[in-house]
Amino acid sequence: MEHAAMGIWQRRVMTAAPLVFLAALWVGLTETGTVDPVFLPGPAETLVAFPLGIMTARVDWMARVIHPLCGFTRYLPVAALVPLCILWFGIDDLQKMAVITIGLVFQQVLLFADDARTVPGDLVEAGRTFGLSEFEIIRRIVLPWAMPAIWDDMRIAAGWAWSYLVLAELVAGNKGIGYFVIQSQRYLETDRVFAGILFIGLLGLLTDRMFKLGAGRMFRWQ
Repeated sequence: MEHAAMGIWQRRVMTAAPLVFLAALWVGLTETGTVDPVFLPGPAETLVAFPLGIMTARVDWMARVIHPLCGFTRYLPVAALVPLCILWFGIDDLQKMAVITIGLVFQQVLLFADDARTVPGDLVEAGRTFGLSEFEIIRRIVLPWAMPAIWDDMRIAAGWAWSYLVLAELVAGNKGIGYFVIQSQRYLETDRVFAGILFIGLLGLLTDRMFKLGAGRMFRWQ
């Protein structure tokens, strides 16, 4: 029994270690300023929609308050809001982060809530039968069930984030890939325009690959 328990513990450590390393690397790169937050936002900024989505799936009054706002805002064209972001935040990194946030958060709240609602009611009732609190039901039943779908939604949203970043830089950037492309276009440097576009596609491909590798590590039962 001791050997079996030790084997289970070792497998859990080996599964969690890469995730802990990636999380620590993420925090280290963003908190020390090694990477520009426009290109790699910190965990706090990135996970805004996550708790809102999960909680609105489980708490009715929160859903009644937040979902109508998200349902309205997610249909607003992000390009039309860029001028307002410029007025409010200028043309530096804060403006780009605002454009990405507006474009993603309201969409993801609803997507995460839908993912959390796919949990079979029988599992939730079984948790209540065993005396689990609502928080424990979310932690031990809802999140393990919904996380593969939530991860896929985050992977798709990463592609949207690249598009919104480039849009913000095209309209009013003073640095970045979009700024490089628009400046090259102004001087008829078509080769540089294509180089910028291909570079954006490469970054998107690498981002998608990282999400797939993460899914393979975290959700091996799929």
